[in-house]
Amino acid sequence: MADFAKERRKEPYLGEKVNYLRNGYGTYVYENQFFRYDGEWVDGKKHGHGKLLMKDGTFYEGQFTKGEITGSGYKYFATSNAKYTGEFLCGEMHGNGMMAYKDGSVYKGQWQKNRRQGFGTLWTQKKSIYEGTFYEDMRDGEGKQNYDGSYQKLSNGDKYEGHWIQDKRNGQGHLWCADGSHYEGNFVNDLFHGEGKISHASGIYYRGLWLNGFPEKMATKIVILCESSLVLQQGQLFSIHVECRNDDDELVIEHGRELQLLAGFKYTPPVESSSFFDMIEDFKEQPIHTPFGYDVVPYPISDQLPELEDTTKIDEEAEDNSAENQDTDEVRLSESAKELQETESRETVEEVKKVDSIISDESNKLPEQVTETVREKETKFEEVSQMAPQVQNKVTTNGICEWLNLQLAPPPPMYRPFVILKREEEAKKTKKLSKEKIEIMKEITDEMATQERTESVNLMEDEEEEDSELKTLPFENPENYHNESSSSIQDSDDITNNRLQKEDSIKNNDLQEGDNVFIEEGDESNLGSHHSLASKEKKSSQQIVPEKEIYETIARPGEYVLIVREVTNPPFLGKTMQPAFLLLQLNQKKKTVTKKPKKKTSK
Repeated sequence: MADFAKERRKEPYLGEKVNYLRNGYGTYVYENQFFRYDGEWVDGKKHGHGKLLMKDGTFYEGQFTKGEITGSGYKYFATSNAKYTGEFLCGEMHGNGMMAYKDGSVYKGQWQKNRRQGFGTLWTQKKSIYEGTFYEDMRDGEGKQNYDGSYQKLSNGDKYEGHWIQDKRNGQGHLWCADGSHYEGNFVNDLFHGEGKISHASGIYYRGLWLNGFPEKMATKIVILCESSLVLQQGQLFSIHVECRNDDDELVIEHGRELQLLAGFKYTPPVESSSFFDMIEDFKEQPIHTPFGYDVVPYPISDQLPELEDTTKIDEEAEDNSAENQDTDEVRLSESAKELQETESRETVEEVKKVDSIISDESNKLPEQVTETVREKETKFEEVSQMAPQVQNKVTTNGICEWLNLQLAPPPPMYRPFVILKREEEAKKTKKLSKEKIEIMKEITDEMATQERTESVNLMEDEEEEDSELKTLPFENPENYHNESSSSIQDSDDITNNRLQKEDSIKNNDLQEGDNVFIEEGDESNLGSHHSLASKEKKSSQQIVPEKEIYETIARPGEYVLIVREVTNPPFLGKTMQPAFLLLQLNQKKKTVTKKPKKKTSK
């Protein structure tokens, strides 16, 4: 009995039987112990409703037909956590069914031999939906796809309707992109390939042959139709013509690319000694790289500048006024020279000092008319700066674009590259003035030394004549004449020593700007040289441009860079053309105004 009970416990089936066959409800454990079935039996076969469990956790629950999983049921896959609900045939998913995947994707449609095949709908995310035909578990045939997020590296938010082959867009189709672009044409392996047309969101329109996602001829660079450089004069108008070309330097016929024209001036980076203001301005500026070996910062350029008055007239009037003032000073100096010749030797020194003070005062004064000219320029700059908008961007037509009636606008207030240039020029002028002053002082010193030697020789000759006269003429009291001669010789020696001392002091002087040179008695002939020094100092002081002259009413002469770059937004097919650069040499405008005749001054 015990052996029989033990054999009963080892029997794989536990349940109802009819005529020694499993009939009704029962549980069967397979010999390999991997499968276990709980459910209905008919004539020894699984038939009806049941549940088949596998050792790894996978299970099926549903209809069985003559020992096979056939009919409707539910299957859970333990390895992938996928869940299928639908029709089965001979243990395989076959017919209509729905599969929920671990990543959240859901497929609902037709199945054939465990594969998605036929018409169905696939939700890869909440709004990413494919509705169409499948073949061997892949999208194949006609179908619609809405993209949301990223599915198999496809663009976000797009919508495609057309033909599919092996889960890729192949054949004729339409693609509506999220940015508003629309393509209609042929696809190969998800790329535009073959005949097609596109209306891009940026406004670009292209129709023709496509190769691997791009037009057969696609513009890759901008070319300015001009020589290597452009030479202009201040205020001269010019035009810029550009073409969109490919790598073979061929014009590409396309429409809608947005191009921007910029002008730039050489960028000077701040140094350690730069002021805090320059450092702040450097953060605002965004230097643009150029192929000329230096970077540039943007400079205003416009095609709507008003016609400005010829500033050379104003400059000529200022020069005439300056010349008149200089002539007046010369007249004053000549009159002072005459007075000096008529006065005694001691009074001469005082008069020369007065002349020096007059020259110094006059050289530091700016004529009122020149001051008014500067103010007019500043007012004119403010008017021009408000009326000179930046040149607008242009859109290509047939791959061509042009800007007409262009002109470099006045610089903005305190334009940092110009400020730096002004400082450098003033430093050079100051250095040049110092050198000129040293040379002039040396000339004066040499003239004084020459005159001293001449006077010494003349004095010795006079003494010899006096001695000869004393010997020949009879005097009542020769000692008086001898004393007078000795005193005159002593006086001449004192004068010579004083002059030599002043000569040494002039040579050793630091020659600071504004120093005066005074002439001792008997040196009235040196007044002309002293006047030359003073006039040069005055002329140089008037040449130094005041700080407010930085606000100019016209572009400064120099080398500029013209830049044409693409600003199409969004970029066409994710690519942007290479920019074009052109050197522009701006020369100073030639003066054509005739000078006014100088007024004669009465002496």
